[in-house]
Amino acid sequence: MTEEEKKYSEELENENNGAIEIDENLDDAGNALQAFANELGEHEKSKKKRFFNKFVGKSDGKTLKEVKELEEKAAKLEEQLKLKDEKIAELEGNVKALVAENRNQKTRIENEFRSKIKFAVEDFFKDFITVKDDFDKAMEFIPKNEESENNPFIQGIRNLGAKFDSICNKHGLVCISSIGEKFDPAIHQAMSMINVDGKEANEIVAEYVKCYKLHDRVIRPAMVVVASGIPATKPAEPEEKAEEEIEAEKNKVEEQPETTAETAENVSETAENNEENGNC
Repeated sequence: MTEEEKKYSEELENENNGAIEIDENLDDAGNALQAFANELGEHEKSKKKRFFNKFVGKSDGKTLKEVKELEEKAAKLEEQLKLKDEKIAELEGNVKALVAENRNQKTRIENEFRSKIKFAVEDFFKDFITVKDDFDKAMEFIPKNEESENNPFIQGIRNLGAKFDSICNKHGLVCISSIGEKFDPAIHQAMSMINVDGKEANEIVAEYVKCYKLHDRVIRPAMVVVASGIPATKPAEPEEKAEEEIEAEKNKVEEQPETTAETAENVSETAENNEENGNC
C-alpha cells in the first residue's frame, strides 16, 4: 500500500469516527431517523466522489490512450471478421456450384449409360430388318386360298413370322406402315412424287421399304412414293391420232396430182410459144 492510500484510509477512519452527529433531543423520532438516513446517504456519496476523483484524475491520459487502442483493435477485428464472412460466403458459393456441377455430371453420365444399354442391340437390328424385309416379301407371294390355309408348312412359316414380330416388339423394335399416311420427314424418305387421282398432296401412295423404330429412335426411315395432289392427265388415244394422220396424208396426196397437172400445162404452153417465136 502506498503512502497516499494509507493517508486516504486514515482520513476515512477519522470521518467515520465522529463526522456524523445525532441529535438525541429530537422529539419526533421519525423525523430524526429520516434526517439521519439522508445525512448518511449524502456522506456516502461525497466519500465515493472523493475516492474516485482521487485516483481517476491521475490516470485519465493513460486510460484514454488504452481505450483508444482498444477501439482501434476492435475496429481491426471487425474488419477482419467482415473479410472472413465474405470469404466464407464466397467459399460456400463455390462449394454449392461444385456440388451442382457434380450432380449434373453424374445425371448426364447415368443417362448416357442407360442410353447405351437401351440401344446396345441397334446395330444387330439394323442388319436383322433386311432379313425381315425379305421374309415379308416372301410371305406376300403365298396364295390366299383354302389349300394354302390348310397347308401345315405355310402355317408354320406364318407362325414363325408372328414369333419374329413378338420378339422384336419385346425388345422395342416396332414396324410402322406408311401407306395412306401423310409424309413425315422424321420417319419417311421420299423417293419420287407422282400425280394420282383422288389423292391429296403429300399422301403416301406406295412404299418400297417400311420404317422401323427401336424404342423412340428411328433406325431406318421408310422409302415411299408421295402424291403431288395434282390429278393425272389423260393421254390422247393412239387410234384417234392415227386416223388424223392418215386423213392428213390423204389430203396431201390428193392435192399433189392437181399441182403436177397444172405445172405440165404451163410447160407445154411455154414450149409452143417459143416455137412460134423461133426461140429454142
